[in-house]
Amino acid sequence: MTTLVPDYLNVDFTTLIARIKEQLAASEIFQDFNYEGSNFAILIELLAYTGEMNTYLLNKIAKNVHIETADIYEAVNRNARQMGYEPKGAVSARGTVSVSVTGATPGHQYLLNQFSQMECPDELDEDNNSIKYANVTNYTIEPTGATMDFNIEVKQGEVTALSGYLGKDLIDNQLLLPSNYAYDNDIDDDYPSLELLIDNLAWTRVAEFYDDLSALKNDDDVYMFIYDKYERAKIIFNSSRNIPSDDSTLDMTVLSTLGAEGNVAAGSIRGIPTQFIYNNTSDTWLPIDTITITNPLATTGGQNRETIDVIKSNAQAGLKSQFRNITTSDYQTHMELRTDVIQGNAWGEQDLTPSGAVQEFNKVYLSVIPDYWNARTINVTYEPWTTSWNTSGMIMVPSGYNNTYETDLKAWVEDRKMISTYEVFKSPGLVYFSFEFGVRKKRTYTFEDISTDLKNKLIYYFRSANQNFGSIINFNDILEYLLDTTEVSADDTFTNIKGIRNLNLRDLEINVTVYEYNTAGDVPYYMELSTEYTGENQLRRVQLGPRQYPILHEQSIVIAEEN
Repeated sequence: MTTLVPDYLNVDFTTLIARIKEQLAASEIFQDFNYEGSNFAILIELLAYTGEMNTYLLNKIAKNVHIETADIYEAVNRNARQMGYEPKGAVSARGTVSVSVTGATPGHQYLLNQFSQMECPDELDEDNNSIKYANVTNYTIEPTGATMDFNIEVKQGEVTALSGYLGKDLIDNQLLLPSNYAYDNDIDDDYPSLELLIDNLAWTRVAEFYDDLSALKNDDDVYMFIYDKYERAKIIFNSSRNIPSDDSTLDMTVLSTLGAEGNVAAGSIRGIPTQFIYNNTSDTWLPIDTITITNPLATTGGQNRETIDVIKSNAQAGLKSQFRNITTSDYQTHMELRTDVIQGNAWGEQDLTPSGAVQEFNKVYLSVIPDYWNARTINVTYEPWTTSWNTSGMIMVPSGYNNTYETDLKAWVEDRKMISTYEVFKSPGLVYFSFEFGVRKKRTYTFEDISTDLKNKLIYYFRSANQNFGSIINFNDILEYLLDTTEVSADDTFTNIKGIRNLNLRDLEINVTVYEYNTAGDVPYYMELSTEYTGENQLRRVQLGPRQYPILHEQSIVIAEEN
């Protein structure tokens, strides 16, 4: 009698049926038995199905034991935590809103309370509801004239109050929240998206209970807010610190976020509720027809929860570096974990001109692109720029870090600091590009539609997520990208690109001097010598420096129709 031995890599339903039949044919009892179409055939198929399912489940379990092969979010999340990495949930978009009030009374005190809701009337979510924003800190304004103008920092999300919880509702010192609220991983941020009151007293959120156990720490009223392996938001307490008593009341105000879908364009935030700004002196609400709000810049930073691939990459990178910033990639990954940092970069003296100066040894230079530029992050000035085709616009020039922001960034990287290194933050250098195109269109397309999609696709190419510090700008690659109809964004297929018969790059402008290839450390520089480049001289590749970041100057793009 033969023995049925399953093939580990080939045990499926069909194979098992064939093997069972072979086994039966080799037995004395069923050797000449014709069971096709009988009830016995059903038993064979049931046994084969059970065998296939058991094999599948065993393989699935074995595959998800290790993070390298895991493909179930629960398993990847669990493995990442065991490696010391905290997977992240959805993050709210952020921005600045300008508020203007007329008819104010000088000397009166006006209040804009925390978690005041604002709306984007023309920006809708998938349920056709307007996208919502809120300020997450209190503002007090004392005008000196009849008009008062001020800026507030906002985060995307619908304000939700959660109450009615008691300390006895905790299970294993954890409280599960009923929805996907803004993760807000930057807990040192002055603008949090979560407030927890226990017996009407605010508790402090921490990243790790044990990191803060120190003689210098005297606050034990702390909690953690995490995104768990079942994709749920949790409030966690720890017995090493204070825990709410059974009779304690727990009240929370949170933002229900749309993640990446919550980013909106400039001028989108315009709606306010009937009661928005309160006159604390006269005990009245300001009429809403005296208040106008708008966001002068697009909001940024909204992110969906980390995917399995992102969690794997970040967890393994942290493990390999032993949670120390050693390589440029380590610094980049660590700095970009902050929600207020879009891109980061690190370099040393050897990445520029090797000076040999002892003072430069082990010095690490750092630079970041913030999610938005203002006096709270990186100060900027604005300068005019006119291209050779006489199209003008303003460019933003970083002038230096806000002291508090730089201190926060230094504290952020301090936890993973190598003892032998000295870290210095440098303001990023923005390198602006502008283009003049000539287009020949196909007969069935309009030039206006083609121009709109061509410009939008160029803007998408230069968006922050597609660019990096120290990029190589290859103009031929840009042209190929623009003409490639398979290159689309998540929300725009740039359909009218198909209507381009010929696309010519007539001219291009860069707002800084581009040097010839050199060993003196001058950046940016052309990567090919002009005397040896066989193509159009203006299309030579441009290498940016470690602290230089490419930006498209949208205002001066020119697209002309050619016959």
